[in-house]
Amino acid sequence: MHPLPRALRGALTAVGLTALLATPALASKTDKIDELVGMHDLKTAVAIGNYYLKQRILLEVRSQLADIGKAQSLGPDWNPSNPYWKQGEDALVRSATKQVNRQFSSLEWLSEEWAQLNDHDFSEQDIDRLLAHFKSDYGRKQVMIVDHGVAVQVQGALTFTGKMVYDVPGAEEDRNVMQHAYSDEDRDMRFNIDDSPESVQFALSPVGKRYFVNAVLKVSGMITRRLEDTAASIPQTVKGFSGQAQPAVDAFRRQHEG
Repeated sequence: MHPLPRALRGALTAVGLTALLATPALASKTDKIDELVGMHDLKTAVAIGNYYLKQRILLEVRSQLADIGKAQSLGPDWNPSNPYWKQGEDALVRSATKQVNRQFSSLEWLSEEWAQLNDHDFSEQDIDRLLAHFKSDYGRKQVMIVDHGVAVQVQGALTFTGKMVYDVPGAEEDRNVMQHAYSDEDRDMRFNIDDSPESVQFALSPVGKRYFVNAVLKVSGMITRRLEDTAASIPQTVKGFSGQAQPAVDAFRRQHEG
């Protein structure tokens, strides 16, 4: 066999190097887990949490405005029907909601916790199988089923413990968002299992069952704990913004003294 000419060898070497550099590096287990977590859209669970937290904010703001009225002897006209009270309430609710949303709604904290859970409970081979299945048409439906299951668990935990109140004035918009998100997800996740025996097989497999249980029970538990912690911080959060109600208090006093 004759050796290749030097120029041809050099050209082939260059082509080989170019092809090697153009080939993407194999994804690590961490990358695959991040991709898996990123497939989920917990918008309904977030909407439920936002509705619950808005209730807690409204109740706390109104309690603190009442305390301000007593401390500053504003009298019986300082009440929720007064426009100056409403002005102060709007300012406090807006600031408190913005801060509370940073603590909960972004779910950046959940992505990290969920990734750690998946890394602990699933092998890389398991993750590969989950990714492959969830990228199929019916697999994507099952991702939505998982997401909906998380939302149902979160809502149940808040409702059955008496934390969720459904008639707090001022939270109607958040309630509507929650209800529409819930209804849309409940509709979109449905499919005929007779058309997809592989989805049934996956759901009954050890890795499938473990994933559903982990997501619905453990991930919903993470969300519920975060909501409880965030709600517990609301009194201090509102108190920190209480100075923003003072312009409304001063305007109220000027009107009544004038």
